[in-house]
Amino acid sequence: MIHGDRTKIDLSISNFSEFINAKNLYIDKTKFIEDVINESNSVVLITRPRRTGKSLNMNMLRTFLDCKEHTAHLFNGLYVASTGSFETVNKHPVIFLDFKNIRASGYKMQFKKIVSDIAEYYLEEGMIQRKLSMYLDCEILDTNILLYLCEAIYKQYKVKPFILIDEYDKILMDNVKSDQYDEIKTFLADLLESGLKGNGYLEKAVLTGVMRISKESLFSGLNNLVVYDIFTPSVYDEDFSLTENEVSELLQNDHLPIVRAWYNNIRIGNSKLFNIYSVMSYLHFGEPDNYWGRSGTMDLLLKLMNVKRADELSNLISDRNSFILTKLERRLSIQELFKNDSGLYYYSLAVQSGYLTYDIENTEGASTVYRVYVPNLELQSVWRDFIMTGIVRDSGSDLKNIFENISDVPLFSANLQRFVDYQLSYFDLDQELEKTYHVFIFGMVLALGYTCNSNLESGYGRYDLLVESERFGAIIEFKRAASEDDLAPKADEALKQIDDHRYTAKISKGLPIYKIGIGCYKKRCFVKTVIDFRDDNESSAQVQLRI
Repeated sequence: MIHGDRTKIDLSISNFSEFINAKNLYIDKTKFIEDVINESNSVVLITRPRRTGKSLNMNMLRTFLDCKEHTAHLFNGLYVASTGSFETVNKHPVIFLDFKNIRASGYKMQFKKIVSDIAEYYLEEGMIQRKLSMYLDCEILDTNILLYLCEAIYKQYKVKPFILIDEYDKILMDNVKSDQYDEIKTFLADLLESGLKGNGYLEKAVLTGVMRISKESLFSGLNNLVVYDIFTPSVYDEDFSLTENEVSELLQNDHLPIVRAWYNNIRIGNSKLFNIYSVMSYLHFGEPDNYWGRSGTMDLLLKLMNVKRADELSNLISDRNSFILTKLERRLSIQELFKNDSGLYYYSLAVQSGYLTYDIENTEGASTVYRVYVPNLELQSVWRDFIMTGIVRDSGSDLKNIFENISDVPLFSANLQRFVDYQLSYFDLDQELEKTYHVFIFGMVLALGYTCNSNLESGYGRYDLLVESERFGAIIEFKRAASEDDLAPKADEALKQIDDHRYTAKISKGLPIYKIGIGCYKKRCFVKTVIDFRDDNESSAQVQLRI
């Protein structure tokens, strides 16, 4: 299962030959080769979140199949070498198309360069001087090129080629708001239909991507396409990411609880898996951290973040047992995400791209309701950053200093009021005023790394926010004012509610307690703070310090 040198961990290489020749630590995923060889369907799409091993697996498959190479020795000791599928090693030409580095600017010329390189690699000059020559020498991009290329390769080798397309959806996701989006989508749809449907010279095609984009006519002409997405149990479930057995073999027992808490519980089909990039990063750096989140960001989730989404997600972050019940859309339209504000599309995108996970709550007829939640500590950290970026803007070092100086209550109140007034000038606050303030400050304290709970029971009611650190505990309560003159009275009303309902009961004993009442009106707020030094017998000496 594990091969190579355990001390040699390379987080960047997706070239299988280089990986094996360098004797890097390798988790044997060559069962993917057997699964593809045994696949009964001629065209398959496998969708998985980013950095789950898609590119390395696709390059491995290419390396295994390529009839112009002698690579059988690279698979010695690996799973596939002991199977009947090994008979096909180096027996097929491979048309390998990597879309992840294609940019919208000049995308047709970039694609033409890829095809030209494949033609030069496989074909003798005489075989190129036919339909292909017209394509390669012409400025117009003929979307029948995959069909022409398969035909030419088959006629030379008398063996049908495989077509492998990695990250088919990235150029669309990167350019969803671009003027070129429709043009690129049409080109891809025509290219895929011509090359993959009814192509008598094709052995098999495998596509990978993050999303199943099928509501925009991208696959409308492919009636032979079979999709294995994250919802569909299949033989491919454990070909990407890491299983419990693989992680157990990688780690010593005392590391397993940490790695489970940080990186486990990502559901693919019937399997709960570990993030492979994060686990390997943990082995390399020796400590848990948000490796996956910092390796890249899905900008679509950030662009679609709003106060309502942030409020729901903040609750998921603060309570590990919290979840959202929702239907999920398996077939997404990228452009529809910007037109439809329902949670259905947002959470479908978040689940398919690996930022949330799911369990099946119930199934009634053709309709399934899912339990959607944050699966681990790493993704809690990711969502903290998302809320911070999407809701709190240009905070700089001032944000940290506000809570660092909480013991200076007048300064804290003044700074928090000034900061919130400035930051919320970005928002339209005519609706859901208290929720906007609530989510804004919730995201702020989560981003700073404090423990923060929202809308949970304490004493005789539900507080708005509870913040705890090693140095202090704080209750924050919001009240909507009717006018600017009403701001200070509403802050006092919020403080009174904290006392009347004994919201501080859940704060750890021995900590100084800060009661923070915030009156809010449009883009202005008023902050009042009371510090309560409570001893273990619940007696208190309160000092009101206000601005």
